[in-house]
Amino acid sequence: MNSKKTAVVTGGASGIGEACVDHFTAGGWRVVIGDINEARGEAVAQRHRAAGANCQFMALDVSSQESVSAFADAVYARCDRVDALVNSGGILQDAVRVTDLDMAEYDRIWAVNVRGTMLVDQAFARRMTKAGSGSIVNMCSLTTFRASPQPAYAAGKAALKSMTETMAAEFGPQGVRVNAVAPGYVLTPAMQARIDAGKRDTKAIIAQSALRRFVETREVAQTIFFLCSDAASAITGVTIPVDCGWLAYSGYAAYASQPD
Repeated sequence: MNSKKTAVVTGGASGIGEACVDHFTAGGWRVVIGDINEARGEAVAQRHRAAGANCQFMALDVSSQESVSAFADAVYARCDRVDALVNSGGILQDAVRVTDLDMAEYDRIWAVNVRGTMLVDQAFARRMTKAGSGSIVNMCSLTTFRASPQPAYAAGKAALKSMTETMAAEFGPQGVRVNAVAPGYVLTPAMQARIDAGKRDTKAIIAQSALRRFVETREVAQTIFFLCSDAASAITGVTIPVDCGWLAYSGYAAYASQPD
């Protein structure tokens, strides 16, 4: 199996991150999983090793600068280079009014989703730019482009688009590409838990999606894998929606009149 290329996937213990691990290992890449859920992360890594893949797990708390630094050092102690970094680690938020927002929740979401992404990108970009190559993919959202009653989560995802563009401009001359994906409603374990708790309306989600279905984790992973591949060698600084047409249809359906 070809293990010449190495991918690091934060949040790789479940959801989109786990799907990315599946896709990269299937492509013959060596994969390092970073996640705060040690039991689940090790189980994913063991599953892939049992199938013959080169896959390792290392504990990571993206909200801690010390943890991120130690994680990056440990990765490079085992791997001579990192070709792709996927920032899939993050947390969700349920709908809440701005006037009722708990600032502790706001701080936690920004510490993980925004600051955590910055810390990981910093740690790996320092090495990637010195090596003169690499691809970074950050995790945006539909809320990057549309208003949402998730005042901490949505603002953070909008910030990540700006961060991605800034990094693409800064790292590009050193041969490092930086892009982002903006997943729609994806049936991850975290999303399913919210559906089960009555926090998400599945009928409304499907009705507002042009393809009339949820996005699958593998579909986001396929897009991320493309962005990290040589097929995307001229693509940097973009945020690609993977949303079953939710952005297009929600705007279309909201128009003041509809065709007969």
